[in-house]
Amino acid sequence: MTAASATAAIGALALVVLLAALIVLYASTLPTSTWPRLVAESLACAAPGAIAWLAIVPALSVSVRPVMMPSLAALGAVCCFLVTLVSRSSGAPLLRSVLYSCIWAAVVFVPIAVRTFERFDAATPFGLDPIDHGGALVMSVAVGASMLAVLVVERRSLIRGARKAVPSLVGAVALAIAVLAWLMWLVGAEFAIDDVVGLILLNGVVSAAFGAFGWFFVQIINHGTVSLKSLAGGLVSGLIAVTAGAPLFTPVSAAVAGLIAGAIACAFTVRKGSPLGNQLRFLVNTHLMGGSIGVLSLGILATGSGFLFTGQTFVFQQQLLSVLASAVFAYIVSSVVWWLLGSRRRRTALGGRPVLTQHRPRQ
Repeated sequence: MTAASATAAIGALALVVLLAALIVLYASTLPTSTWPRLVAESLACAAPGAIAWLAIVPALSVSVRPVMMPSLAALGAVCCFLVTLVSRSSGAPLLRSVLYSCIWAAVVFVPIAVRTFERFDAATPFGLDPIDHGGALVMSVAVGASMLAVLVVERRSLIRGARKAVPSLVGAVALAIAVLAWLMWLVGAEFAIDDVVGLILLNGVVSAAFGAFGWFFVQIINHGTVSLKSLAGGLVSGLIAVTAGAPLFTPVSAAVAGLIAGAIACAFTVRKGSPLGNQLRFLVNTHLMGGSIGVLSLGILATGSGFLFTGQTFVFQQQLLSVLASAVFAYIVSSVVWWLLGSRRRRTALGGRPVLTQHRPRQ
């Protein structure tokens, strides 16, 4: 087995383990149900990402290396699991979430992932050639924007029932496994065993730690308390922030990116007296904001190419435009697809007649 194949295998296995850990860690955002049912539904929503990648990409004229295919199929599964969390939290039927996952995988995940991991000498759409080591543009930016789209469409019909209870010890173990698996994916995303592996691990640990510190700092100032969910939010924010540039940051740059991502995600997430709202805002803000901050920070802090090293803004412009393009594209597609998938349900609920206004019955 070559070094590239071994590293790719590490990355694929890490993403499978990450998916399992996230299913447990994010179970508290979903309506209460048995664990077997929750796991089965999560896997059903995740599967289209892997299937779409393996079915569509070989038919395209792209130069994605064959050794990368299993890892990116696993990445697709993780992304589709994440992107359906808000829809499932809203109480949508499983079939609707699975159909949404299928369309999202084919229309959003595959194009953005191809652009991220295709060879550098390939033609670039819109002239954009972003730096994105671990797929943050699709795993965080596009996923977060798509979550936001579903949340906006469903804002008036979110269920308020009980959420799945996750014991603290189980949550802590799942969090630790998720962090380790994420770090291993960042190593695997190098698709080579070289002298930057140590730097990738160091930057991942540093960014995660400072993400937690940034989250703690803001939450203590605003609310005077922290919890295991605070630790999870901060660590995930830091890992998301370093995903795009793990081998291109210095430890100081990784710390800055993680700190900013954790602090901003906390500031826009935590509200008093709104546990369900906090959970849904956590999903959107941590991924969308953390991913955007991580990708954008490369334009300034990337070793050898960022603004602080070259004094040039070209890389930052590429990163900014790539974030905007990914977020806007994912948001529009997700809004339209989710609305269309729910239009039949709305017509059925209203007896097949369009209703422009709804009046309260007279007392």
